[in-house]
Amino acid sequence: MGLFEIFLISFFSIFQSIFGIGLLVFGTPTFLLLGYDFFNVLSILLPHSIIISFLQMITSEKKDFNFKYHLIKYCLPFLLISLYLLTFFEKNINFILLTSLTLIIFSVINLSNLKNTILKKASTKKINYGLIILGIIHGFTNLGGGLLTLISTNISEQKIYIRYNVASAYLFLGITQLVFINLIFVKLDLNYLKYIFIPVVCFFITQRLYNKIKDQLFSKILNLIVLFYGLYIFFSNLS
Repeated sequence: MGLFEIFLISFFSIFQSIFGIGLLVFGTPTFLLLGYDFFNVLSILLPHSIIISFLQMITSEKKDFNFKYHLIKYCLPFLLISLYLLTFFEKNINFILLTSLTLIIFSVINLSNLKNTILKKASTKKINYGLIILGIIHGFTNLGGGLLTLISTNISEQKIYIRYNVASAYLFLGITQLVFINLIFVKLDLNYLKYIFIPVVCFFITQRLYNKIKDQLFSKILNLIVLFYGLYIFFSNLS
């Protein structure tokens, strides 16, 4: 891994340390554009994402154990099914196009009134259906962050709950993905682990900035950036 890739991981780690998502949402399509295959991208990004998510969970002043229970029960089984199916169809999927469309669709939903229409006063049943879909999307694209943000912002509008729920989901999803690809598909390259200090440093240097962002701006800033990046990747894929 070269200096440019290290810079990208550092930059995306800073973003994820603030907003809860970033390494996978931005890192997956970026590394695909650089020529890495999908499962190698997972082996590079997941350890760093897991570290940040873990730090965000243990340092959070608010917890949501009910969300974690439903995530494990409804989301993780469908994540495993999707990952297993992906091992057969990996070569036939345009991941760059698929990931860009995923980013665009969910950022538009999050920024518009569609969010309130889809999950207005979200019932437990709706959340559970959303978690099932999350497992499927994340398994095939590694980009469940858009839907995860949609679910989390409808559970609570407070940034501390949004980031905690996103972080807890990414932690469980990431561990599941990492174990799966190491047992079934590709072995983790231990050379990448020597950069594991990057997410730790990024997390602690960004917390002051995170504390300054107001709740009402938190989700809007996040989704605008995701939308613009998704559009950039989409049009880059067409050229």
